[in-house]
Amino acid sequence: MESKSEKNSNVPHKKRRKLIGKKAKKIIVTIFIAILVIAIIVIIGLYLGNNSVRLWMDKYILGKDVGEENLPKIDIEQSENISVYAYGGYVATLGNGKLTIYNNSANVVNTIDVVVNSPKFCSYGKYLLIADQEGQNLYLIYNDSLQWHKEMEGDISQIYVNKNGAVCAVLSGTTYKSIIVMFNINGNEEFRTFLSTTTATDVTISDDNKYLSYVEIKTAGTTIESLVKTISIEKAKNVPSEAIIYTYTTSPNSLLLKIKYKNDKVVAYCDEGIHIYQQGNDEEILKFDNKVNFADINLNGHFCLVRESDANSLLNTEYELKIQNVDSKKEHTHLIKSAIKNIYCKDDIIAINLGNEVEFVNTNGWLTKKFTSLQNIRDIKLGDEVAAIIYKSKIEILSL
Repeated sequence: MESKSEKNSNVPHKKRRKLIGKKAKKIIVTIFIAILVIAIIVIIGLYLGNNSVRLWMDKYILGKDVGEENLPKIDIEQSENISVYAYGGYVATLGNGKLTIYNNSANVVNTIDVVVNSPKFCSYGKYLLIADQEGQNLYLIYNDSLQWHKEMEGDISQIYVNKNGAVCAVLSGTTYKSIIVMFNINGNEEFRTFLSTTTATDVTISDDNKYLSYVEIKTAGTTIESLVKTISIEKAKNVPSEAIIYTYTTSPNSLLLKIKYKNDKVVAYCDEGIHIYQQGNDEEILKFDNKVNFADINLNGHFCLVRESDANSLLNTEYELKIQNVDSKKEHTHLIKSAIKNIYCKDDIIAINLGNEVEFVNTNGWLTKKFTSLQNIRDIKLGDEVAAIIYKSKIEILSL
């Protein structure tokens, strides 16, 4: 029988065994966590740094591949002249005097009477602006409701709406070549600018409602001159003669195609490259070469282009989608291994139409969704949260 003294002598040994056991468990847990962290770092590194690994993980692990049979759809009649547009989280169809608004499940949420023969659309977030091209009617939609309707005194040629619901329209067909009219969110007119000898071909409003810029085309004989003029909205309302605060010109016979604001910077897409206009300064941040196939500035604070890869050969053709931040100039690249039919840009997403496939890429150059179809895709419309994939007889809605 074990004596009391022998029992007491075993106590320190038991405590030591418990301490050793606890230390061993801590070491094992620490090693496990370290291995897990290293594995995560390696996986993230491979995902970020290796395009092939990223494509494999996108397809087989992250499930970014989507097929047409999985999507909500809207049936349309081929014989009807239906226009389709996407904005916010909605898809809208316009035909026979009716604007029909669908949610991302393809359910009708509202119908609005719209008198438009040749529709022109512009959107920002949940705002949708609809004009009758070369007609007089102008409609502002917010979410699924009509905000206001105007019948203009002139033919509408260009429109724009910013994120606050401020609207601008360019009118033609009057005694002036162009009239620029701005409205506030309630549809009240803020100011007008009259161009008697030149034509306004594009217009944009800054997100803070402080500036309006427009592209002005001058023609004199065989010479074409493109300019961008910036208006102080406050001065336009109070001191119209001092409203134009900056004027930017391009090289002779160079055409300005599109402009867009990034804070107080005007991003300008010309036929020869991309320019940044700010406080009277002109910075060319990209000059196109003969390998550029597509380019667009319709992104939040970025522009993008598609060019043929320098590594191309007779047996291997690749294209590079390059996305550059306007402020930092940081560039991201996404490789495309087949011929491109078209690209579509909206806010933070670029849709690359490959015919029967569409790759949706964000401004970091990462694939967010890949859509595969058995049919040839006719067109794509992008909203903030949805994409409308358009065929001859149906529209499929992809949530982004």
